[in-house]
Formats: sequence, C-alpha cells, structure tokens
Amino acid sequence: MEENNECMQQLSGWAEEILLRGLSQFTIRDIQLLGQLATDVQRMQMHFLHELIHGVLEAGRRVALGEGHEEQLLDQYCRLAQYVQISVQT
Repeated sequence: MEENNECMQQLSGWAEEILLRGLSQFTIRDIQLLGQLATDVQRMQMHFLHELIHGVLEAGRRVALGEGHEEQLLDQYCRLAQYVQISVQT
C-alpha cells in the first residue's frame, strides 16, 4: 500500500510540474520518469493506471520528437491527471 501511495504522489508531483511548464515542454526526462512509473504500476498490477501512463508516454514521445499533436497529449494528460487527483484525495 505504501508503494502505491508513493507512486501516486510521484505522479501527482509530475502532473503539477508539467502543468506549470506546459505540455509543449515535454522532454526525454518526462519519458524516462513515466517509463519507470509505468513499470512500477504494472508490477503492482494497476492495469488501468498503466494504460493511462502509457497513453501519455506515446503522445508525449510524438510531441517531443515533433511528430505529434499537443491536443492528443493534452487529452491523455488530462485523463491521467484526473485519475491521480481522485486517487490522491481518497
């Protein structure tokens, strides 16, 4: 349970940071952090959260490489941020 809370706190912190920086500033560092968190939540068998993180990773990679649309990243980011916000509140 402690590991779950730590993961959600990391995601919450990241979500706030990227909101302040702006989604157009999505970087390789974000990809690395989210990749590690995706591995952690998969190990904890949190399948829906893994799917949400994976969506942000894919859209973020495309934006970081100049091949994607920020609107898609925004959609994926909002889904993840809302899930994390609800989870942290409970």
